[in-house]
Amino acid sequence: MDALTMEGISKYYPESDTLANDGAWLSVASGEIHALVGENGAGKTTLMKVLYGLEKSDEGKILLDGAEVRIASPLDAGRLGIGMVHQHFMIVDDFTVAENVVLGAEPRKAGLFYDRRKAVRSVSATMERHGFSLDPTCMASSLSVGERQQLEIVKLLHREARFLILDEPTAVLTEQEVKTLFGTLRSLRASGHTIVLITHKVKEVKEISDSVTVMRSGCTVDRFRTADIDEYSLSCHIMGNASCPLFTRTPSRAFSPKPVLEIENVCLSSSAGEARQLDGVSLNLRPGEVLGVCGVSGNGVGELEDVLGGFRRPDSGKISLKGRPLPKRRLPARSGYGLGYVPADRIRRGANIGLSMTENYIALDRPHYFPQGFLDAASAIRATGTAIGDFFIKGRPEQLAGELSGGNIQKLILARELASPLPPLMVFSEPTWGLDISSTEFVYEKILEARDAGSGILLLSSNLDEILELSDRISVMYRGRIVCDLPNDGSLTKEKLGEYMLGLSDDRAVAYGG
Repeated sequence: MDALTMEGISKYYPESDTLANDGAWLSVASGEIHALVGENGAGKTTLMKVLYGLEKSDEGKILLDGAEVRIASPLDAGRLGIGMVHQHFMIVDDFTVAENVVLGAEPRKAGLFYDRRKAVRSVSATMERHGFSLDPTCMASSLSVGERQQLEIVKLLHREARFLILDEPTAVLTEQEVKTLFGTLRSLRASGHTIVLITHKVKEVKEISDSVTVMRSGCTVDRFRTADIDEYSLSCHIMGNASCPLFTRTPSRAFSPKPVLEIENVCLSSSAGEARQLDGVSLNLRPGEVLGVCGVSGNGVGELEDVLGGFRRPDSGKISLKGRPLPKRRLPARSGYGLGYVPADRIRRGANIGLSMTENYIALDRPHYFPQGFLDAASAIRATGTAIGDFFIKGRPEQLAGELSGGNIQKLILARELASPLPPLMVFSEPTWGLDISSTEFVYEKILEARDAGSGILLLSSNLDEILELSDRISVMYRGRIVCDLPNDGSLTKEKLGEYMLGLSDDRAVAYGG
């Protein structure tokens, strides 16, 4: 008997005229890891929100262990042993690990006062039972991304959840953190937990899951034992094609000898002024090449993005764009200097979800939409409509950006940043986090088109497959320093890059005199 069965689930959103689920079904066996896959907007997350009680379906039924259940809220789901780890973590940074775990069910002394010692003991027992090594007394704000995800899982296990839903759990993890997560999931499976993994990463489906369900346009289209289908066939099922193109990188045709970006001995201290997060970073980037920069979280890649985006000022060093010092102000001042920027955090840095697609598209330095200082609304709407068509964005110029899927928000940001004239420098940070197969390939194509048109591309990414697929040259950061700068000539592997990222190798070889 299946542990979970969902039958005929339909969910319609009248405000956006969207049928998110259309008679969708799902069956998951007890004690298995089940992958739920599909393109962005296929209905995967909506279906799981119905299961978790965050959304109420218009039609359909849910059965647990063969018995029909009604789930009207996450509280109902919790009582039934269902827990969900969302793509965006729900953690209180100012609380300790233990305080986050027991939040809402705090142990009390005499029924009145929070019993901190009892909370720490009970949370420690939960973590020891399931093989977690977090310090229950440390502040959540000090945790890495991978540790924060572990905390979310511990929260569910502490409430004795036996059915776990994880929404795009590897979207923000490094390769090493993904390995740790998969080890955790295998241990939970061995202890009898049933796990649904919402994802679009076909390689990970093959690596970790026992079975897989494919959704498309709100419908369930097929279910397979993972061992019975290969990566290519699964990709075709997801995209709805009898055959699907596979992305291949074409090497850069030529490099200009003069760098478009020069970073010289840049140093950056932590907010407390104690440790150096960037320690004498130097690199250069030429027009017409992709320089990939990777590293484990907290080793300088994110801090380099902060500095280039103008969100933090370095303590020392120089940054030049086409021979001119980069202005100290944030965007849009830097966009006027020829810097295009696609940030890792699309919502906080890349788009304003409370504004329309048109308002987002004409943001930054776009004076031609404001003749005589007044907005030419018709021109702005026309330009946005053209971008929607060129970048295959599912949306309307007047639609709020917050109503778009993650992939469509990313395409909107790309359309804006790559608008004519093309910036001489493009910074892409984690450009395909959370994107499906077709959206990822589209982003890759646009990055290489910009490179081939003469833009210098700085690619900051924790996805080593992405780094190897796109980069002409690769630099690795460890403890705030560049520890290697090597040509991507086919000899580099994920394993070798991993050694540099963990500080096991330190090679200052410079490929092109940088």
